[in-house]
Amino acid sequence: MYPFEDGQTFPKNHWYIAACSHEVGRALFERTILEERLVFYRKEDGTPVALDGICPHRNLPMVQGELEGDAVRCRYHGFRFDTDGRCTDIPSQPTVPSSFTTRAYPVLERWQWIWVWMGDPAKADPALLPDMAFCGLGAPGWRADSNGVMHLKARFSLLIDNLMDLSHIAFLHVQSIGKLERATVAAEMTEENGRVHVVRCTPNQPAEGFHRFLHPNCNGPVDLTMRSDFLGPGLINAGGPYSVMNGTGEPVGRLNFVHGFTPETLQTTHYFPAVARDFRLDDEGLSQALLGQERKVLAEDVPALEHVELSVQRLGNTRRELSVMADAGAMRVRRRLIEMMKAEAQ
Repeated sequence: MYPFEDGQTFPKNHWYIAACSHEVGRALFERTILEERLVFYRKEDGTPVALDGICPHRNLPMVQGELEGDAVRCRYHGFRFDTDGRCTDIPSQPTVPSSFTTRAYPVLERWQWIWVWMGDPAKADPALLPDMAFCGLGAPGWRADSNGVMHLKARFSLLIDNLMDLSHIAFLHVQSIGKLERATVAAEMTEENGRVHVVRCTPNQPAEGFHRFLHPNCNGPVDLTMRSDFLGPGLINAGGPYSVMNGTGEPVGRLNFVHGFTPETLQTTHYFPAVARDFRLDDEGLSQALLGQERKVLAEDVPALEHVELSVQRLGNTRRELSVMADAGAMRVRRRLIEMMKAEAQ
């Protein structure tokens, strides 16, 4: 599947964002993740649960069932399943074979997101969760605000291409945040521990425009940094501006536009944007302004990516694709994802 090798779709032995915390409660909630239908709910103590979304008896969606304490009962023939996926009651017979189970998925709740492990449950190590603190999500000294969840009618790899090459800002976002110099600043790519970082630095800049809006008491000049950080198959940090005083290196502030995303199907994606910053933490007006700006920028990204998806569906890997120096980060991430999928196939 474009842009990967034949038969490859997405890595599975990783944590993916399944839902915003507020979406999952004491009512059954369904979402398709990596082409699998899952049903989510919370136990009476508030702990999130994820089970196969289709009853293994006669295939009625479990979301049409009902909760009984911490268990879910299918509405079709009344089979009841506990949080581990074990069938604990069959009304039409007195015993339940021990083999009668449905799949239960490992879940974690961190910050304002519920994460699910779609691969081998024996490998579902919480330590493998992407480093959200790197982005400022739930980290001391930071404020982070969720922008909810969006539905993107494009494959997740197209979103990765978009976020790992921010030179597109100069053109796709000319009506919002685009400036020509964003495409001309040289980018430096580094890689460490499976992460890919693309950094663009512009030194000795006047403290004006958007920077002045963020930091009204900063007189500059400042050194500005824009960055893209691939932290895992479903989390990319688009940081910037990061600003320090020119000459002294004294920090002024860091702003992150965080992009969580999870493949729904081969050609659609759940998108979980957020904004984090380490300055003016109590300024609610600034938070709302930044969330609004992010929504405006995404309203430009989403239609473009959905147009690209239509082209890819028609052309796939049959058309020669040009790549340039600015694509280095995105191309390295593609190779990294292919390495992940090959490792899982062994």
